[in-house]
Amino acid sequence: MVIKDYRHTWYERTVYLADLYRKLATGDGLDDLLKQYVKREDDDAFSQRKALTEHIVTSVVHNLMDVFYKVPRAPLRRVLEHSAEDKRADLSEKTAALQNRLDIFWGIRSLDNYVQTRWLEINKTDPNAFIVVEFAPFDARFERAAPYPFEVYSKQAVDYEYQNNVLQHLIAETEIALPTKSNSRGKGKKYTVYLENESFTLTQVASDTPGIPLSTEKDKYTFTDTGGWLRTGDKVYFLQFYPPHNAGRVPAKQAGYLRDGWTNGQTFVTPYEAAVPFLRKSVKVNSELDITMTQQVFPHRLQYAPKCPEHDCINGKQANGGLCPTCHGTGISSISSAQDVIYIKLPKDSEDLLDLDKLLVFKSPAVDVVTFQKEYVEHLTDQCKTAVFNSDIFTRSEVADTATGKTLDLQNVYDTLYTCSLGYAETWQFLVEMTAEFTGLETGLRAELIFSKDFKLKGISDLLADLEAANRAQAGSVVTGAIQEDIMRIMFAENPQAFKKWEVKRAFDPFAGLTSEQVNMALTNTDVPKRLKVKYLLMSAIFAELEQESDEKGEDFYSLAARVQKERIEAKVKAYMDETQAAMPTLIPPANGLPQMVEN
Repeated sequence: MVIKDYRHTWYERTVYLADLYRKLATGDGLDDLLKQYVKREDDDAFSQRKALTEHIVTSVVHNLMDVFYKVPRAPLRRVLEHSAEDKRADLSEKTAALQNRLDIFWGIRSLDNYVQTRWLEINKTDPNAFIVVEFAPFDARFERAAPYPFEVYSKQAVDYEYQNNVLQHLIAETEIALPTKSNSRGKGKKYTVYLENESFTLTQVASDTPGIPLSTEKDKYTFTDTGGWLRTGDKVYFLQFYPPHNAGRVPAKQAGYLRDGWTNGQTFVTPYEAAVPFLRKSVKVNSELDITMTQQVFPHRLQYAPKCPEHDCINGKQANGGLCPTCHGTGISSISSAQDVIYIKLPKDSEDLLDLDKLLVFKSPAVDVVTFQKEYVEHLTDQCKTAVFNSDIFTRSEVADTATGKTLDLQNVYDTLYTCSLGYAETWQFLVEMTAEFTGLETGLRAELIFSKDFKLKGISDLLADLEAANRAQAGSVVTGAIQEDIMRIMFAENPQAFKKWEVKRAFDPFAGLTSEQVNMALTNTDVPKRLKVKYLLMSAIFAELEQESDEKGEDFYSLAARVQKERIEAKVKAYMDETQAAMPTLIPPANGLPQMVEN
């Protein structure tokens, strides 16, 4: 890698795409995509066109990517829990410890926030970049590791290899400060090799660093089990090994999820790749529109101008042959602003008066070309959205009037976003599992983000309408329960703990999914066990007591194993039933012909 400057097979392709996407998304270097029409545009004219062009493709890309930011807000199920063979084990502390590390994964922001924002940003500019999970040195006797993300961009990912879609290694080349006596701002290189169970680095150092073997041989290296040196040409590198992390896999994952057909799926492209040809074309068309608007689309003033007032000015020249200092060689009196007034001597005879309307006239240019260019730019913008989402729903075009047409249009959008949701969930799961590996909390972990295959972006009002329709159609508790769960996910989107509480309570609600009428019928039906009625009626009191008791023990009731939760709830139900039974009056045989009531 270092001696021969080797790069992986698709290095040029990934770097080219990263450079192109960055230009389209940020505008940095976007003028490079403008092409000079040599036959009618010299270098000065081309430079002027670039100076006059205000690019709009960055706004279009931003508008396209905004739709993908709806994916983290879609209804999903977030699973983060530990399990063990001993179902009675209290694993709440283990899960809580992992969650604490996830909350500081990205500085003061959480891992969830990193995937919701930064992952999409990377996909916008460099989908072939790697997200590596690293951690700083720590004392395992007193603390856990604090993993964090390290991003390796396409230009830095000089080599990597997959086998059966499993990453075997990654080599990252980064720039480091390397001050020398001759250059205090010198730069050097650092190579980091990521393997499935360990990582090591090869860092460039100053050639006069103490301890370097005094060898002058080219490409000479001295390696041992603990490190070593490499000398190639006039550069010297230090090899350093680190304690193995033993994660069992390379702690790196590429950010992209949409595969590049150009490389037979070996690399990735941005989510808006289908719109890139239209974006590149709009760069040229928009530039031509800007130059047209600047140079031609304004009224042209035509007027008669009086002769230069200088008495010795003859057609702009003086008697000595020099230019007139007043008119600068034009021979007429110039008008520099709308505040200037042209004074015309009033003739003696009214018949000699001039028609002032004929002295000055404004001619408007034809706007047919301008209109065409403007409409073409708008057409290309709409085509970008249609190409990405296979739908007209985000354009100004009218959607088909039929309900079927609107449904198909939305389904196309949902299909595009569902693909993104799979990549989103896969990245989240990988980062969580690597964090658990490095913190020693991986045993028994289950971490998943589950999106419905029937991917939809519905608000609460839409879901309430679905719930009402399901109740009218008597669709059953399974259907209504699923809709209720989607509603609660949206309501508690900013409070995962509250949703977790609701989810546990619903799991133990004996009448979950039933309508109020059905619940009333169940409560009055003698065939329904009394235990279920007590559990339903005293649900709030039971959970309040269980929460208080768990707090006193320093545990989270809602993070306990399901079997432990059930046992504690059933114990409370039984206690309430016994208390109620004990308080009920008992009939005893009559002593005087009338029954007597005795308090137990």
